[in-house]
Amino acid sequence: MLPVAIFLLVILAGLVGYAMRLSLLANMGTTQDIQGARAYLAARAGIEWAAYKVLSPGSTTMEVCPTPPSPFVINGFNIVLTCSRVVPKDKGDTQDIGIYTITSRASVGSAGAQDYIEREIKVTLSRCLFGSEECN
Repeated sequence: MLPVAIFLLVILAGLVGYAMRLSLLANMGTTQDIQGARAYLAARAGIEWAAYKVLSPGSTTMEVCPTPPSPFVINGFNIVLTCSRVVPKDKGDTQDIGIYTITSRASVGSAGAQDYIEREIKVTLSRCLFGSEECN
């Protein structure tokens, strides 16, 4: 009877260990999902900051790409912004059209670590000026 009891205890201990491992992995997955969503929102906040600077309501000049503060941190996420601008003229050579490509990368943790999270968003914006006024 003793060997059967030991066998059952070993089997039950193995099942409990397996269940605990599954629970831990599920918890880690949930945490990474939440952090991923937070990283996306931080990257989006970086894009919105840059878009506001570029489109500059009320401005009558074509804005240059903004320089973010250093370090640029939103809710614990490090934000890296890159921006490029081209200003072609329209076919009639009367309107300046600023085309901005902005990339925002939000990350937390050390690259290669288990808790490292990174999200990147890229947008293209344009602004049209006719002389010193916004185009319609």
